[in-house]
Amino acid sequence: MATDKDILESNEAELILESEVFKKAIKQLHDEYVQMWINSEPNEDGFRELIHGAVKVIPEIEKHLRIIVEKGKITRANLNRLRKVI
Repeated sequence: MATDKDILESNEAELILESEVFKKAIKQLHDEYVQMWINSEPNEDGFRELIHGAVKVIPEIEKHLRIIVEKGKITRANLNRLRKVI
């Protein structure tokens, strides 16, 4: 069941996503991983695959935060509808 906790987590996730520090950290991490890949040797297949996976995970973090935000918005809307009925 949806709770006030979902709404609080949604608000926190939204603040994180909108944070300039978070945006900067994500961009720097992405750029660092890409630079590591560029500087790797062609024969470092395992390392290059690891870096590829790391780069792919970055958007997943943002995606999960957005899911938390949306879940909280839905919870908030549902609670508001229930309050109107009661």
